[in-house]
Amino acid sequence: MALLLEGTKEKVLELLRARPLTAKEVAEALGLSRAAVGKHLQDLEARGLVRSEVRRCSGRGRPHRLYRAQDGESPYALLCRDVLQGLEKALGKEGVVAFLAQRNLGRLAPLDLRGLPLKEKLTRLARRLNEEGYEAEVVEEEGRLYLCQRRCPKLALSREHEALCQGELLAYQELLGLPLVWEERIAEGGSCCRYRVE
Repeated sequence: MALLLEGTKEKVLELLRARPLTAKEVAEALGLSRAAVGKHLQDLEARGLVRSEVRRCSGRGRPHRLYRAQDGESPYALLCRDVLQGLEKALGKEGVVAFLAQRNLGRLAPLDLRGLPLKEKLTRLARRLNEEGYEAEVVEEEGRLYLCQRRCPKLALSREHEALCQGELLAYQELLGLPLVWEERIAEGGSCCRYRVE
């Protein structure tokens, strides 16, 4: 359902998946007017993707409305969660990571990065990830290369099932033919998923 949202609404929803926020906080985070954010929040609430509640301030301040994402409980997300839990019971955590790594490799195999310079491999991988909604980019800092993903299309599930992220890491390493080090994860509160090339 969330995949059908236009870009700004998806960004609003992603912020609210991380933690409950007021309309003012969402507006500041995205650099938008409160009026624009208010319209997006109303639409998301009407679609059942966001819910709000009025919170009283502990001091003398006025009550404020707090918004939170609730799409993590959609039937599709519940099905994915149940499948992951079932796989973990059947295969164990390592088995689930191996299964997800193979699935990701199959998904990315058409890239065929063999024989390309490292930066070109990373650039093509980032381009493919962007097609899937990851907002990926290649960053070079002090002679080191990083793959950064600024969005996580499966954030709610990734928080509960780190195997999803581990499966991606293993697939990227296999595809690129070299080790990567996880420096940051959105699912742990980071601003991006950041992989350092070793």
